[in-house]
Amino acid sequence: MTSAILYETLCELVHIENAWTVFSQIRQKCDVHQDLPQIVASVSDITGIPIYRINEAWKRVRHSFEAYPFRYEILEEDSALFPDAEGIHFLYAYGDLSLLERAPVTVVGMRGPGQEARSDAVAVLKDLSDLDCPVMGTLDTGLDAYVMLYALNTGMAQIAVLASPLHQCMPESQKELMEGIANSGRSLLLSPFAPSSRAQKWFTVPRNRLLVALTGTMVVLEEKDGGPLWRLAGQVLDRGGRLVIAQNCVSNPAYGYARDYAARPSVSLFRRRGDLKRLSGGTVRRRKNAGTDVQLELFT
Repeated sequence: MTSAILYETLCELVHIENAWTVFSQIRQKCDVHQDLPQIVASVSDITGIPIYRINEAWKRVRHSFEAYPFRYEILEEDSALFPDAEGIHFLYAYGDLSLLERAPVTVVGMRGPGQEARSDAVAVLKDLSDLDCPVMGTLDTGLDAYVMLYALNTGMAQIAVLASPLHQCMPESQKELMEGIANSGRSLLLSPFAPSSRAQKWFTVPRNRLLVALTGTMVVLEEKDGGPLWRLAGQVLDRGGRLVIAQNCVSNPAYGYARDYAARPSVSLFRRRGDLKRLSGGTVRRRKNAGTDVQLELFT
């Protein structure tokens, strides 16, 4: 926790884009796992910021970290579970971290979905339930929230990647859903935002970056041409991931982007319930990475 508090203190004292560079400089000279007052003289020398200002900022940030009334975990970059997400250095988690080891499948869709997309969402989630595979997504209004609510109501394991710190909900209209997920016992709330942060609209950018970094397989249920989900889908493919698009989306004459993506390698179509099980061979297989870590992989 101490290193995360130091980093967030620096974010308050210097431009946020420079905070990690300064943190790395401090780490070269000091043990960043010590409480900041023990190394504050060195921090002041490196940053040129008076000791009293550093201590004041540190106390404010530390209070935010210690004020949470629930137990939470902080993941650092050296954690085996930490994804390769540019610009994200700490993750804040509430719930079952082991879900990250079970190759969750990301399921996303547009804000104003049609009935066919909702039906596809149910069919996809039933497939994932049969495979005992966690579903991962966001709390964004529309299909994303619909997917997470269905997973919650049917007792599925789920991971919600947040565009807010753990003590807030963005959008606020999904607060009840977020609380339900947190209390379900089969879930994980994951955020790249510290307890000292307050949710802002631009938080969706690093949230999406984290979501892509965690995604091995993404299912797009429905998205309009030029919609933001196509950018995320492209990033998943660029990282070597797998993309599945609902056939109903591809068949819609208004959705040219969906047809273009469907023609790409490593892209499959979801037509009906059972397709995800057939794509996975009916089982969840294990795949070894280049290192020693082992993770579950649905699609090979």
